[in-house]
Amino acid sequence: MIKMTRRQFASFAAVAIIAIVAVFAASRTIGSSQPAITGELVETFCYAKVRIGGVAHAACGIECAKRGIPLAVVDAQSRTAYVLLPGRDKSSVPPELIAQMGHKVTIRGEIITRGGNNFITVQSWKRAS
Repeated sequence: MIKMTRRQFASFAAVAIIAIVAVFAASRTIGSSQPAITGELVETFCYAKVRIGGVAHAACGIECAKRGIPLAVVDAQSRTAYVLLPGRDKSSVPPELIAQMGHKVTIRGEIITRGGNNFITVQSWKRAS
């Protein structure tokens, strides 16, 4: 067994922590960028109250979104709803995205879960096929 002094152990631990942080930071900035959720864009009031959505409900959903009702994307695979958050503080969801109400979209951004609620920041988006 190798014996280490407390100073050697502290130095080793510090180097290990720095290496782990560096690898984590690199993995967040290199590669496939941010996670993506693909699914239907809905306004949360009608979706939550009566499970209505789709293109037939788009005009109502757009009107509700303009009045401040939050939007969500319902993951096509898990059927989990992710409430959309703007990409940065003191901003809003892009109007071009709101116009896609009822359609399938792909949202890229940070996924956040708080208190059993799911959110995704809108860093980028596109209409899905």
